[in-house]
Amino acid sequence: MKKGVLVIMILLFIAGSLFATGSKEEKKEFITIKGSQVGGTWYAGCAAWAKLITDNTKYIATNVASPGITVENITRMMEGKAQLGYFETPIAHRALNGEGDWGKPIPVRALFGIWPGVYNMIVHEKLGVKDLYGLKGKTVATLVEGDPTGETFMELLAMHGITPQTAKILRIQKTDAVRMFIDEKLDFMVYAFGHGHSQVKEMSTARKIKFITGDPKHMQTWLNKYPFYYLEMFGKEFGVTEELQLVGPYVAGCLASLPDDQAYLFTKVWWENYDYLMQALPNNMPHTNRTNPMAGIPIPIHPGAEKYFKEIGVMK
Repeated sequence: MKKGVLVIMILLFIAGSLFATGSKEEKKEFITIKGSQVGGTWYAGCAAWAKLITDNTKYIATNVASPGITVENITRMMEGKAQLGYFETPIAHRALNGEGDWGKPIPVRALFGIWPGVYNMIVHEKLGVKDLYGLKGKTVATLVEGDPTGETFMELLAMHGITPQTAKILRIQKTDAVRMFIDEKLDFMVYAFGHGHSQVKEMSTARKIKFITGDPKHMQTWLNKYPFYYLEMFGKEFGVTEELQLVGPYVAGCLASLPDDQAYLFTKVWWENYDYLMQALPNNMPHTNRTNPMAGIPIPIHPGAEKYFKEIGVMK
């Protein structure tokens, strides 16, 4: 009788342990990070961030890929389908103020700046195009209709006389533009690529490419209207003659509703694993600003991230 009771107690203990273990697993919280399409630098960066969160915290982070970037990232956060993601700061600023198609202010917040985004203006070298004026009669591509960045680029092109009346302008996804460019069905494109981007490497390997820029007077007028951008020489790392290209900061962000403790923790694991990130993202991390994580970022920092940076003395 005593032996039978002992066996039953052991079985109940094992069952209870299994139930408890299962309960803990069920309570494990998942965090979704939204970056960009596979192959983009955002995808690689978010994958590295997801690994750091999963390996160093109680959360399991997943990196979600899709063609859309900032607008889709913010939209997914608003829908509760993502908690973290990367933003182009000009678009995030428009969302913060409810400008354009946003319709109402969106409470976007910054956690920290990552590497700068370079908006490359690329043509086939053999065309002999020297600047944006030379695109008349050419096939030109930029971001899809309604994309705020694409609309600003359309303004810049129009300043140089490049309109639907003077050139064939395609509003398409970047991945489609890259394929068309390689197949020589596209003469020029302006999209966010930047340091170490695999698609620029692919294009420069398949075709001789060239970076071009615009008339200094028009460029300055445009920059005055959109002060989140600046100009910087770019191209050497791809074996291309350097030219002034548009640059704007990228930021890891969230909504204001992200709990402070999570914002603190997710910022901390990124900032304190720089050596790992240098190995995972060797072409991008050298360009990050380690002394001022909010440099050039026009949206408010999340209180949780601010707390971390004040603790380590990076912010006052």
